[in-house]
Amino acid sequence: MNAAVAQEVWKGQTIDGKFPLLEWLGGSAHSAVFRTQLPGLSTQTAAIKLIHADRPDAAQQIGSSGARWLYVAMEFAEENVDQVLPVRPLSMTEVAELLPPVIDALSYLHARGLVHAGIKPSNICAVKNQVKLSIDSVRPTNMVVKPYSLTAYDAPESESGNLSAAADMWSLGMTLVAAFDQRPLTWSRTNTLDPAVPKSVPGLYGQIARDCLRMNPTERCSLARIKDLSYQEPPLPKPPSPKETNPKKFVVPLVAVLALGLLVVAVKPRHRNASQIAPVAPAVTEQHSVEQQPTASVSKKPTAYSARSGAVAKPPAKTSANVIESRPSAQGVVSQVLPQVPRSARETIHGKIRVKVRVAVDPNGGVSAANLVAAGPSRYFARLALEASRQWKFQPGGVDGQSSPAQWLLEYRFGRSSTEVTPVAVR
Repeated sequence: MNAAVAQEVWKGQTIDGKFPLLEWLGGSAHSAVFRTQLPGLSTQTAAIKLIHADRPDAAQQIGSSGARWLYVAMEFAEENVDQVLPVRPLSMTEVAELLPPVIDALSYLHARGLVHAGIKPSNICAVKNQVKLSIDSVRPTNMVVKPYSLTAYDAPESESGNLSAAADMWSLGMTLVAAFDQRPLTWSRTNTLDPAVPKSVPGLYGQIARDCLRMNPTERCSLARIKDLSYQEPPLPKPPSPKETNPKKFVVPLVAVLALGLLVVAVKPRHRNASQIAPVAPAVTEQHSVEQQPTASVSKKPTAYSARSGAVAKPPAKTSANVIESRPSAQGVVSQVLPQVPRSARETIHGKIRVKVRVAVDPNGGVSAANLVAAGPSRYFARLALEASRQWKFQPGGVDGQSSPAQWLLEYRFGRSSTEVTPVAVR
């Protein structure tokens, strides 16, 4: 779906009378993702993905054609790995803490005759200090679905549309490469030689990537093999000082994102009337539930995998991983929230990164809407600013007791040592 069309025509519509399309988050030629709110829970943000029913897998499920869309509402992810990689590669510590829960989640799916069919950085998300895996691509093993387009993360056999657990292993290996090299490998589907893993992927992770990136599916590394690896672990960095109390993202167990609903809706984008977006089929009941969090089995053998599993089993700290509160800096501001930027990300900044966000304030002083006015050069920092802006609190009724909700312009300035923000009331 064209981004400009989605933002100008779709934004503001309400899907199925329950899910307002508040903000365009991303999409492709056959799908679109918007920020929305859960019915009856106006303060709980969610994400809604629209998938065109002309897709072969969707058309097969609903047996229809025309301007119809599937939608699925799910938890809103503040960040995913794909948003971090343009700024910096992941560290060995982050990958060490990320890999075991991803493997556990895949083990959970494979044991139930399912494949994820979409392992890649953009589908590994951070939600409230937890790493979660998007599940909108999950399907039964060997279910033939002809793909719209293929990427480097799709296994060589993906062209046939018949995927097995081995295809997930290819995707996992390519994701490891991208985590360290900030991009996937470039390879040819007509080549019979296995792609070469770059030296930037160190030790254990390079070996796992090489074992996963085999052109022949039967030669790829299995999940059990990865769990049993006894390669020497890379040295751990020094523990953080007591002052560093905020947890990093991508360091806690992964659980499957729970889909809240899946319906087919008829859409007429030319009209903004919510009554023209109506369901045409009953809700689809999933035959294979992936709601429960996979339980990691920890071997008594002190392997690299089991040691890392123990590291991520710690519960997350109560402090938010991406924002900190500070004192109000302008009249009318009750509570302002600043993004907390990891030190490794700050080290990539040269000068100042400026992001401007416009927020609308409801009668209770909360933020009812936040939109980027100037995103700056980095999607990563723009996302941090946008998420922090949604948590600000203002004087109820607007500035100086105005009866109508106020609007504010928040200008963030990210530097190597600190983050500054200037709030300006918009009359």
